[in-house]
Amino acid sequence: FDMTILLEFLNEHALSIDFGMFLLIWIVQVIIYPAFRQINETNFIIYHRSYCNAIGFFVIPVMACQLIGTSAACFFSIDNLIWVKMLAVIGAWVVTFLTSAPCHRQLQAGKNAAVIERLIRTNWWRTFLWSLVFLVSLVSYYQ
Repeated sequence: FDMTILLEFLNEHALSIDFGMFLLIWIVQVIIYPAFRQINETNFIIYHRSYCNAIGFFVIPVMACQLIGTSAACFFSIDNLIWVKMLAVIGAWVVTFLTSAPCHRQLQAGKNAAVIERLIRTNWWRTFLWSLVFLVSLVSYYQ
């Protein structure tokens, strides 16, 4: 396995990867999380478990590619914008694991309106950060 090929691929596709994460987080923020309010308590645990398993199939690879690609770019680029992107990626990961994941763990036990509202409210941080990542990627692409 040649790591150089992977890093070249991630660098060449950074804009696409960042756009994918941008789309995913906005769909989650505007459509999926608010829909949690509508799901009845009887079906919530089954729905939430299915959602977490399904979304992970899409989100985990994109997040991993974004982190690896951005980290590598920090070492191979002299553009200061890459560090803004790196900080935003790290920030999104921190919010994901310190705020969003604990909310999802609580929701595994059943529907909880307060936790759903916290998830929606705090997810704006991830939405902002991944939007910033895409904006920086877009600017960098056209420089």
